Amino acid sequence: MNFNRELEAAVSAAKAAGAIQQNGRTRLLEIVRKDDESPVTQIDRECEAVILDTLRKAFPSDSFLGEENGSLEGSSGRRWIIDPLDGTRPYIRGIPTYSVLIGLEDETGPLLGVVNLPDMNELYQAARGSGAFRNGEPISVSHVSSLRDAMGTHLGLAECAGKPSGHKLQKLCERLDYNYGFMDAFSYAAVACGRADVSIGLIDKSWDRLAPAAIILEAGGRVSDLAGTPGIHGDGVVFTNGKLHDEVIAVLNG
Repeated sequence: MNFNRELEAAVSAAKAAGAIQQNGRTRLLEIVRKDDESPVTQIDRECEAVILDTLRKAFPSDSFLGEENGSLEGSSGRRWIIDPLDGTRPYIRGIPTYSVLIGLEDETGPLLGVVNLPDMNELYQAARGSGAFRNGEPISVSHVSSLRDAMGTHLGLAECAGKPSGHKLQKLCERLDYNYGFMDAFSYAAVACGRADVSIGLIDKSWDRLAPAAIILEAGGRVSDLAGTPGIHGDGVVFTNGKLHDEVIAVLNG
């Protein structure tokens, strides 16, 4: 199936939201803590509003899930999942890894994804069967095939330190050549373009995962939960270059 129209709309919405982010840091008038203690600003809400306006006008029968406004039900069997400002904490502090995340899925899994990192001038996009791209140029995952040579990133090690998932992640980190902490969606984009080889998220949500998953899959990588079940809605998420995936899952569950 051709997703050109959907991808065009998603890219347009992601660029519009990215422009709001770029112009918004000088007017962060109010920062509110949500129930999970994560911050939200008026820029988050403005970005989600422009994304929803663009996509709902183009695809009124689709469902939508946004981090800030929740769910809107549709009849098409497809769902857009949106993180209008991924990395609000670094955004507030002027760290350039914040982004816009827009993904589309149906019952078969990810259909397309767009990740716009406006402060880094990098826009990643992919649609099922059409390849993955950064700023219009094709990308692919790395060829690293051994954990001892692999570079990884991780999210949730401190938050899950006393839980089984935290112990599993610590065990994996000890096997990698080098570990970075989490750099927001830039971590997942790094796997898609071969800069990193594996990235594990223990505490992120579906809106953090769907867009990067679509891009990583089209770039030749693999996506699963911690048990190795393909998809983004399970317990944690594992993004790899594909060659390392089975070994990563074995370590996590060994």
